Amino acid sequence: MIAKRTKHLKLGLLPRMDARPRANGGWTFRYYTNDRKYINLGHDRTEAIKRVLEMERRAPDTGTVGELIREYMASGGFKNDLAPKTQDDYITASKQVLERFAAMQVDDVKPPHIARYLRVERAAAPVRANREMAFLASAFQFGIEQGYATANPCRQVRRNKERPRSRCPSWEEIESFCATAAKKGPSSHVIGLMAKFIALTGRRRVEFLQLRKTDMGPAGISVGFAKAKAGDALRRGLIEWTPALRQLFAELAQMDRRARDGKSAIPESMFVFTNRDGQPYTEQGFKALWSKIMADWVKVPGRERFTFHDLRAYYVTVMVGRDENPETHANPATTRRVYDRRRVVKIKGSA
Repeated sequence: MIAKRTKHLKLGLLPRMDARPRANGGWTFRYYTNDRKYINLGHDRTEAIKRVLEMERRAPDTGTVGELIREYMASGGFKNDLAPKTQDDYITASKQVLERFAAMQVDDVKPPHIARYLRVERAAAPVRANREMAFLASAFQFGIEQGYATANPCRQVRRNKERPRSRCPSWEEIESFCATAAKKGPSSHVIGLMAKFIALTGRRRVEFLQLRKTDMGPAGISVGFAKAKAGDALRRGLIEWTPALRQLFAELAQMDRRARDGKSAIPESMFVFTNRDGQPYTEQGFKALWSKIMADWVKVPGRERFTFHDLRAYYVTVMVGRDENPETHANPATTRRVYDRRRVVKIKGSA
């Protein structure tokens, strides 16, 4: 029984299929029916599998990486256990992965295929390739637990080396970026104020995209922690008011914004940072506007592009420079390693 099961795995056969070796090499494939009779499927493995799928009316991608990913992304573990941003990242990553692996049988994917994907096929985007393989590794782990796969080839291949970012925009650059955003119109102006908000508070985008007006009180602004552990789910942070924050929200409140028809005011909303429909920005909507503003901002000679993530690094760098705890990550060592981008570090003498 073990030998037969091993043969089925190696050949990538479907349940109820059998393969008998031919005297002159190759295989004869058969299908075992419910009434204990065999149907000859010929000598071509691919055609034999297609015939079985037609007989059983099963999905044409049965046993493939495409099916594995589809089942993984429809699972409760994907929808309930992963943070919304992680789900969005995985959905984006799946497009490149499916383009190359969708038609492959799950057990046909080997470590050399993963290595080639990382080093050759996605050589132009090594960091992004790492994220895509992290997604595929999670899908394979799901497959092992659900019986779709017998091994996880992603675990046996080194990821591409990643060089830590060192870009830390100055406050003058952030101000000029916000000015560029304001000139492009009210929607872009909101994105500019969101950029300034993260530079002033160090919050992750997911932590304030759906910031509610009820989260803002006399003592400060109440925010959640996007990467809180299960036991810390109810833990929240309170951002104390500063003159700069009060000015930011006053500027936001004074904006003359119109709905999509260009005439009526935007609907009353419970959220602070909203689009023209009175709803919080989605990740896709935010990224689209950010890219357009940045494209205009870098047209001025001498300006260097920065990411939204770099604004968080600005906050950490300023706070660490003051010997204050930035409170942006559960592990202070991670905060300093990833976000502290000071060019000069103070060194104290021993006496």
